[in-house]
Amino acid sequence: MIKLELKNIVRNPLVLILVCFLFLFIVFASFNGKSRVDKQLKGITLVKEKEQTFYTNHKNTLKSIENGEQKAPARFFEDPSNPVGMGNYYGGIYLTSKPAPLAVISNGQSDIFPYYTKINISSTNAGKDNDNFENPLNIATGGFDLAFVFVFILPLLIIAFSYNILSSEKEQGTLRLLLSMPINIKLWLLKKIVFRYVFIVLLISVLLSVSLILVGVNILNDAYLSVLLGIALYTLFWFALAFFINLLNKSSSQNIIFLLGTWLLFVMIIPSIVNIVSSSIYPSPSRVEYVTAKRDIEKDFEKKEEAVLQKYYEENPSEKENKGETTNRVRAYWDKNFILLDEKRKFMNAFESKFENQSTKQRALANSLSWLSPAILLQNTMNKIAGTDTQHYLDFQKKAVNFQKEWTQYFYIKYKNHQKLTVEDYNHFPKPKNN
Repeated sequence: MIKLELKNIVRNPLVLILVCFLFLFIVFASFNGKSRVDKQLKGITLVKEKEQTFYTNHKNTLKSIENGEQKAPARFFEDPSNPVGMGNYYGGIYLTSKPAPLAVISNGQSDIFPYYTKINISSTNAGKDNDNFENPLNIATGGFDLAFVFVFILPLLIIAFSYNILSSEKEQGTLRLLLSMPINIKLWLLKKIVFRYVFIVLLISVLLSVSLILVGVNILNDAYLSVLLGIALYTLFWFALAFFINLLNKSSSQNIIFLLGTWLLFVMIIPSIVNIVSSSIYPSPSRVEYVTAKRDIEKDFEKKEEAVLQKYYEENPSEKENKGETTNRVRAYWDKNFILLDEKRKFMNAFESKFENQSTKQRALANSLSWLSPAILLQNTMNKIAGTDTQHYLDFQKKAVNFQKEWTQYFYIKYKNHQKLTVEDYNHFPKPKNN
């Protein structure tokens, strides 16, 4: 039976055409994903080179100043020994999120969230360069990637491959011959379905492996095995569905209508319903609404600055005494700025949490409903393995916020103690881990 099935598959021109198209889709999606990843890596390299050049130039200038070879720049923010100038303004450090080893398999939300952000003393929006509160399921309409090929196109191939296994025997008049033999028709159908399932899974494994190797992706890791397992389970779902549809003993035309209907249901309709439900229960603010509200909240804080300063000086009378001794206008500005910095950050965090909490609830609801569709489950799985899921970027934002505090603290201590930066200090600037 296995040999006969294999011959039928190989000799079927439609199957060969579908396999060729599948391979072309996989190759194109792989190169498309590789292009996106290369663009991200290039962007990261450029900003890190810019950062390196900035601090190398200022370090060399400071060395010349310390050796008496030149004078310090008149403008304080250009002075390489000034902690505020080097920790803020043109200074700062880029925090980056490098693509995962298998980032090529899914665009996910990589085109929405930033993969690098600049950290400096005045950062109040660390890690959130591209604020977006859209529903997490909107990724389904993203670019042409491998996730799209397997979530959307693969089921159609399986339907074309299995919709008429039993009905074609009936329509060709060979079913009666089969029934006259001492065989269980359900078991016979199951064996044919299992063979075709194994054939497709092995075919996909080979095509995908070859394609990823062509674009230079290392597939010798557990993450890649997880990708293959996810695709195999997704394929199993569609073959199991085809098995039960064939058991209904309908015509080939009816079978393909039923199967295409289920494809629309699980791949298009249910994800859209989940999107609509989660957006309706926890509606996300628009970009315009967010920016407008942010501007309003910043204006409100400006009105409260004096009250914030007064409260701070009441709680820290020694700082108020130091304030009276300050004659340098620039230092007076930064004395005030450092006091307001933490309060402004708290103020902004409280404002942003209002929007983020809504988005968090929306994502949680969408994830709880994702079990309604295997298409959503596979998409989410591939996003997670590719490192392009929402949680990956939320973790990056959290890392950026924490590092921004560390960066600010380093330069604030030197500023507060009236310490100038030395050449050696440049070698000990805070550096993010795994950057």
